[in-house]
Amino acid sequence: MKKIPEQELRFTVCATLALLYPYKANGCGVIPVILSIDESILKLKTEILSQDWSLSQKKIEPLQAAFTCLKNRFKSRKNALTILTMADSVLLYAQKRQGQVPPEFIDFLKETMAHVVNMYEDSKFDPDRDAEVFKRVYGKFAKLKEKVAAEKAASPAGSSGQSPESAADLDSWETPTSLEEAPIARNEPNTVRAATGIAPGKVVSKTTAPKPLPIEPGGLIRQISIGKLSLAIAEENIALIKPLSPKKRKQYIKTSQIPLKDLGGWFHSLAGQMQGSLALLKNGKLKKLILPVMIPRGIGLADIPDEEASMLVVVSSGHWHGVLLCRSLAQAAVPALSLARAKNGDLFGPARLTEDQELQLLNLGQLLEREGFLFMPK
Repeated sequence: MKKIPEQELRFTVCATLALLYPYKANGCGVIPVILSIDESILKLKTEILSQDWSLSQKKIEPLQAAFTCLKNRFKSRKNALTILTMADSVLLYAQKRQGQVPPEFIDFLKETMAHVVNMYEDSKFDPDRDAEVFKRVYGKFAKLKEKVAAEKAASPAGSSGQSPESAADLDSWETPTSLEEAPIARNEPNTVRAATGIAPGKVVSKTTAPKPLPIEPGGLIRQISIGKLSLAIAEENIALIKPLSPKKRKQYIKTSQIPLKDLGGWFHSLAGQMQGSLALLKNGKLKKLILPVMIPRGIGLADIPDEEASMLVVVSSGHWHGVLLCRSLAQAAVPALSLARAKNGDLFGPARLTEDQELQLLNLGQLLEREGFLFMPK
């Protein structure tokens, strides 16, 4: 009997699983989507960086095929497999609702895909890291399930405000393999409780403690001009500042991403120019990163990158990284005398620089978690 090479066999298995998946999802024969492991990872990376926040059927099916292939790849890693199952649940939920899902579901999907890509690209398997990522993802997944359950309870099928189709959509949330059915949930119930602070399946009260301030009063901030609006950003989030030529600006706006290798120099290493967590990475690793061009949301802000930007600012918050295009950035940071909550999209509220001047503080943590790139180095 002819021996099939391992790489060819792996591709065949993934392709077969991907073939089966559309039939299960749609209930009828469709042209199947076939993706290899490499194509699956590339598909996830593309969607992570995409500025298109819709979930059409055309986008869902390739992602389903990618998840199916990656589930086979991670079948021996329970945490990774369960994370993929949770992401798959969101896809099926979006499919039943014909892509009409709230932004937080898309946020969850992008973050989960970023975790999966990092798990795949890490050369060394670290079970502790997998478990930590699982806790973080499950905490957010549980909140999404609570949201669906609350909507279902508020608008039961047959009521004037809920159509039977919508009720079926919400019911379908439980159709995929639930976390309680996954091995990790059965074997490690305490992990789930530690991650969320509640027992699995229990709905928590909506009354929660206020979120922490982006910076504390006295923290350093800089004035930044994005479009025609002057804002403030926290100094601690700034990783790198670079001038931006019109040619590069046009290129970056068109692709919505910036390869960090473009920001290096002949005589200075890229790592040596960075601040914060990116400064801890080796130069070779940094040059491989491609960060998204982020678009802050809020009244007065454009829904496209600044087409007159003359500078770019690489910003970070924890393991999240991204790039802002701006017209100007103050050379020196000043302490914030006070900070008030007055939420407007990604704008947290007014930060007072002097007795006579205050600027809206851009909540970079929120912006990065929605549009940034999640990178967890070894």
